[in-house]
Amino acid sequence: MSFCYSPWTNVDLSPTGYASPCCKFQGPTPVYSTLDEYASSKFLEDIKQDFKNGDWPDGCIRCKTEEQNNIESKRQLDYQRWEHHYESYDLECNQFITASIAFGNTCNLKCITCSPTSSSKWHKEHNQIYGTDVQPVKFFKQNFVSEFIKHAPAIMHLDIPGGEPFLSGIREQKELLTHYVESGQASNMTIHYTTNATILPGQEWWDLWSYFKEVEIQLSIDGIGSRYEYIRFPGNWEQVSTNIAEYIRRQSQVRLSVSHTVSAYNIYYLDEFFSWCYNQKLPKPWLGKVNTPAHMRPTVWSNDAKQFIIGHLQSSTNQDVQNWANLLINTDDSNMFNTFKQRCQEHDQYRKLDFKNVFPELAPYI
Repeated sequence: MSFCYSPWTNVDLSPTGYASPCCKFQGPTPVYSTLDEYASSKFLEDIKQDFKNGDWPDGCIRCKTEEQNNIESKRQLDYQRWEHHYESYDLECNQFITASIAFGNTCNLKCITCSPTSSSKWHKEHNQIYGTDVQPVKFFKQNFVSEFIKHAPAIMHLDIPGGEPFLSGIREQKELLTHYVESGQASNMTIHYTTNATILPGQEWWDLWSYFKEVEIQLSIDGIGSRYEYIRFPGNWEQVSTNIAEYIRRQSQVRLSVSHTVSAYNIYYLDEFFSWCYNQKLPKPWLGKVNTPAHMRPTVWSNDAKQFIIGHLQSSTNQDVQNWANLLINTDDSNMFNTFKQRCQEHDQYRKLDFKNVFPELAPYI
């Protein structure tokens, strides 16, 4: 077991107002009215104590599982990036030096592995298929920006995911970034956006970003061609490809990265996606595993389907792809396979799509 600094150094604020040590934390997370309440909570103190004792907190199962299967976890990637800052960090200072802030759940897509808590576009479909009415949300309070600045006076890195970050909480985002520009902190700060790449930011964003040490735009893409349009419904692959080309053209202004959410839908096609990134001269994608909805996990497939997918992944010359075969070998969620098939059919009917046409290699197992 290795130590994780995130409970001390980082806060992750979800679109619905939940605070946790990082975006991978799983399990019940209380809602706090202020950052003061979260920072001094028993919830956070218990997580810290587990790490001090050399134990994995229950909510950190995702990193634990990935590391057990030779997949680089967020804990490991964060340490690689922030080692110098972590080693000099005072564990008693009670200040955040990194943060992830989702400024609401406004989004123009309803990706099949997403939910109404992270995408406003999901509201009607989720209500009809799952029978729960989740209203659009906006977590931050009127004085959020000033409160956040108080708790992170020496912040060095800011993650801004979504919803879609170029649609959610635009006024508050710009207010916070403008503060760092005017205070002189921007030149020592890095920003990381996670965007679905359907929107190109206007010139005012590029002008604001020019004051910061580095701005990284992570393109969140879960497939190519028709598979992209199925998973990232109702995205248009041609438009996204055009936007990606423009992001590539502007690489002198921003750093590009790629994230790929691995699910039951696309685990078979990992090699295809790596090849596409290589041909586009994009960085090697970071791969994250779907945890919820549980019936869409990549490990949900029946045994015969799983053996077929494992064989395909193991035949790849890419070690990163081969490692995901280990996850299928060591993890079994096939008890939810019938739920996956049922929900797949229901979503196809609602969206007027056809899984079998888009994923022909996997169609025989559905």
